[in-house]
Amino acid sequence: MNIKVTSPAEEKIIEVSGDENLLNAIRANGMQVPGAACGGKGKCRKCWVYADGKKVLSCETKAEGVHEVVIPEPEEINAVTKGAQDIAPGGTGLGVAVDIGTTTVATFLYDLESGKMLGKTGTRNAQRSYGADVISRIQAWSEGHGEEMTTVIRKQISDLIDELCIVARRDRSEITFVSVVGNTVMQHIPEGLSPVAIGVAPFTPESLFGDIRPAANWLDGLCDGAQLYLADCMAGYVGGDITAGLYASGGLEAEGLWFYIDIGTNGEMALGNKDGWVSCATAAGPAFEGAEISCGMDGSAGAIDKITVVDGDLQCHVIGDVTAKGLCGSGLIDAVSCLLTVEELNEAGRLDESPRELRDGVSICADDIRQVQLAKAAIRAGAETLLAHTGHKVEEITKLVIAGGFGSYMDAASALHIGLLPEVSLDKIVHVGNAAGAGASLALTEWGREQIAELNRRCVYFELSGDKLFRDFYVDCMAFDTDDDD
Repeated sequence: MNIKVTSPAEEKIIEVSGDENLLNAIRANGMQVPGAACGGKGKCRKCWVYADGKKVLSCETKAEGVHEVVIPEPEEINAVTKGAQDIAPGGTGLGVAVDIGTTTVATFLYDLESGKMLGKTGTRNAQRSYGADVISRIQAWSEGHGEEMTTVIRKQISDLIDELCIVARRDRSEITFVSVVGNTVMQHIPEGLSPVAIGVAPFTPESLFGDIRPAANWLDGLCDGAQLYLADCMAGYVGGDITAGLYASGGLEAEGLWFYIDIGTNGEMALGNKDGWVSCATAAGPAFEGAEISCGMDGSAGAIDKITVVDGDLQCHVIGDVTAKGLCGSGLIDAVSCLLTVEELNEAGRLDESPRELRDGVSICADDIRQVQLAKAAIRAGAETLLAHTGHKVEEITKLVIAGGFGSYMDAASALHIGLLPEVSLDKIVHVGNAAGAGASLALTEWGREQIAELNRRCVYFELSGDKLFRDFYVDCMAFDTDDDD
């Protein structure tokens, strides 16, 4: 069977089997359905396409009998690129730094001779139709989608490079070095390595990287002999984005006691200073990315991203100042904090009215509150376990560093209010933006790569699964912290 598929970027005639669903058929032909946050499991209910003019869920619609499919244009998403700056001069040609996040991909172009940044850009990770979190991506690989996923992310990086080169009036054939960071799963997929073993105990990756290989393995049209570096990973769930980000944030010179955290579908964190670090990771799930939330969405136009209490009422800000379409992660945390403040939500997580409308028909329900409880309990329990196992108390933390795209928009006061973060004072909290991207940029120099490797050597990974103390903390942290003393 042949189906004509039209997306905002291209039009294809694809050959399909009548038994497969539209989502799998579209992905197998190198095209993506941007709304498929659950990866096609029928849970998110957002993988809409138009099949012969009728709006349908692509994961639940068989290809048989369909003649034409139109994929709707996704909303633009704000990929965080703040944090990366000029680097030390000394190379030749152009360098490209890439941060492959689970949700977004950020790319930076440099003139290596001068160290000047020539441009930066970012967009939604094209792998999102295979699931919003790393567990979904691992499962998609195990179900036979690995080659598709590798091709998709390599093409996306190549397209972003072209975009940067056009704006900078340079040619991709001048590129001599590419530096890539990401969580361990995100670094496996473009390299063509199976991440499946990371998904089961003892969570062993095929590689922890930290080496250089020919860039031609990934990308065409670069300078002859161009090289590609993948940052050192600490473990299966603490990747090169953390080592690079921690280095870029000053982790090798840190005085006192720092707590570093990148909150996403995983909560990757580290505790320490210049003398050494202990890291861990918790499975927060996709709630903070807007997935598996009844009115959830990513941080694009129409998302409620900030909520405050004014005269006892909830006031919502919407990205793009348009009619609200949904609730993104930062808005979700604010919503819970505000409902606690007006006492419509109690410490145990009971909501007075479910669903509770926020604005323009966008609401939050009891199941959403439960997802927030599960996610924030995992992250807070990880932090408390690190403190306990290293013999430190929360009062000893001198700086709490929040990194990553989601962390850039998250209101720290709201996060403290609901008990997501350790109980430090607000003046100790620092937002560093896309620290991973900044680290990837610094890794375009040999010195930067050596420093990232050195930081990795100073870090010890602590596995939380099976740890009794973590399980106890997880249960204790399920309730919301309603102490406003901070």
